[in-house]
Amino acid sequence: MFKEETRHGKKRRKIRTIYLLACLFLSGLLYLYIGGLGSNYFKVSMKRLLDPIPVFNHIIIEHNGTNKSLTADQTLHTHPHDRLKIVKIATSVFLNRGIRLFSEGFDVNALYEEMVISKLLPGQDIFHHYTYTIRIKHRNDYIGKIGLVVSPMLEDWLERANRIIDPEKRLVFLNMAITEEGDNLRLKIRLADEYLALKKWKEGAHIIEDIIKEKQDLDFMKKLVDVYEKLRQSSKVIATLKRILIQTPKDLELRLRLAGLLEKQGRLQEAIKEYTVILPRLSRDEKTVAMKNIGYLSFQSGQKKKALSWYLKAAKYDRKDPNLYYNIGSIYEELKRHELAENYLRLALDLRKDDIEGRLRIGQSLSKKGRLKEAKTYVEEILKRDPKHLEALILLATIAEKQGDKKALENIYKKILSHDPKNPAILFNLGVLETEKGNLKKGISYLERLVKIDPKDIQAREALFDIYQRQKMGKLAFNQAVVLIKLAPKKISYYKYIFKYLTDQSEFEQSAKYMLEGVKANPKDFQLRQYLILAYLNLKKNELAVKEMKKALKLRPDDTALLHQLAEIKEEAGDLNEALLSYKKILDISPGDEKAEEAYLRLRLRLLHKGK
Repeated sequence: MFKEETRHGKKRRKIRTIYLLACLFLSGLLYLYIGGLGSNYFKVSMKRLLDPIPVFNHIIIEHNGTNKSLTADQTLHTHPHDRLKIVKIATSVFLNRGIRLFSEGFDVNALYEEMVISKLLPGQDIFHHYTYTIRIKHRNDYIGKIGLVVSPMLEDWLERANRIIDPEKRLVFLNMAITEEGDNLRLKIRLADEYLALKKWKEGAHIIEDIIKEKQDLDFMKKLVDVYEKLRQSSKVIATLKRILIQTPKDLELRLRLAGLLEKQGRLQEAIKEYTVILPRLSRDEKTVAMKNIGYLSFQSGQKKKALSWYLKAAKYDRKDPNLYYNIGSIYEELKRHELAENYLRLALDLRKDDIEGRLRIGQSLSKKGRLKEAKTYVEEILKRDPKHLEALILLATIAEKQGDKKALENIYKKILSHDPKNPAILFNLGVLETEKGNLKKGISYLERLVKIDPKDIQAREALFDIYQRQKMGKLAFNQAVVLIKLAPKKISYYKYIFKYLTDQSEFEQSAKYMLEGVKANPKDFQLRQYLILAYLNLKKNELAVKEMKKALKLRPDDTALLHQLAEIKEEAGDLNEALLSYKKILDISPGDEKAEEAYLRLRLRLLHKGK
């Protein structure tokens, strides 16, 4: 019992001794720290131990259950729905005294408890890219930082877009997504599809153009072709098709599409080139169609010989197309190879029995060549099918006229007139025919019908004027002449008739009116001025007559008859000096004019006597 107590006492004394020594050691250190023995060494050492220089080492963050250690300037990339928790901050500071976290716009200290990031975002809006800087501070001093990036995934944007019902809001959202995601290709494609679904072709085109700059994708290019077609931007369609064909030169469908578009745009040479490229790869029937088309385009571009060559090639494959033979025949006709033209036209007519126009064409061709019997055969074939065919009847009339068969010609004209009672050419021709036969009454009736239909038909009025003149039907001839000077004011013969007719009627006022119109229309015609002068003289309008005489003398200054007229009028008016001058001009022109000499001497004496 005694021994056991002694053992416990020794143990207590030992513990007290250790405490005492520790206290003495700490007291000594404190003494040195506050300047004991006159030295700062122990003081500085103690300060460094108790208050070290703050250094940020790392931070441990639990990210969706996994610890991640971030050192200075490292960044943690997260999704808005991720869970974060700050587990540990490692610094050089003892027990992290004075260490704190700060981030502008983000409550970083909430992360000391596990937290879903979206709850800390502005408005809890996950559809933005957020970048935060988390600063580690010791008291107010900055000792380090890490980055935190919060961003949605691409699928988040696409899923949200699919849930938006309003198409306009969906467009706004997708545009925002592209801005946030930095022109993501999948988002661009989704936005382009959205624009196209809403038929906003222009906006869709711009997006697809941007996509193609990044990715030369044939499907996108083809889609762009369709959009350009919707926008009717043919030049862009053509340019894009050419770009596609550089990559897929054997795409027959696209090349045909390009050729057809070039044809529509009138770029015929380019279209011909594209059709020619695909020709070897076509089937027999397709090749025939292409050859005909190349022939047609060549003809349209003015290359007649090339067109003929292609048509002839097509004819080797297709011998039952009358239009092909017509085209060949037409080109031969234009090339002045009439026999070949007729041959192909006949081939066309053999294939198309009901072709009236073709028969008319060959009939006209034969008629021009003087092969009247053959021409008449074709015309009669037409008239069997269509007795009222006007052009065929007119051609038949032409043939009858060339053959000199006036009776047949008259019957044809009457047949034409029965179908076309207002045909001006037929009315005129019948009028002339009846007149030539001596049936003036009938001839006049046809011509008068024509004039009622077309009051400005000069030819018909001239024919009536001529008949009326020959038949001494003065009043009717005068009426036609009056109309004719309005329709053809420069034709002098009508004025002559009007002047003669009105002079015979002593209608000098009317005569002066019509002659004045004639002079205005024909200011250099001397004869019309003479008529006007005579009308004025008969009306005793000597002053007007003198004016016209002076104008007439400018046209014919040596006309002594006119000078005599002017001198006599001046003498009668008492204007002796003017009369004397006129007689003097006559004598200068014709020195032996006795009448002028006598008048000149008489007036000289009168003036001398008057002078006394």
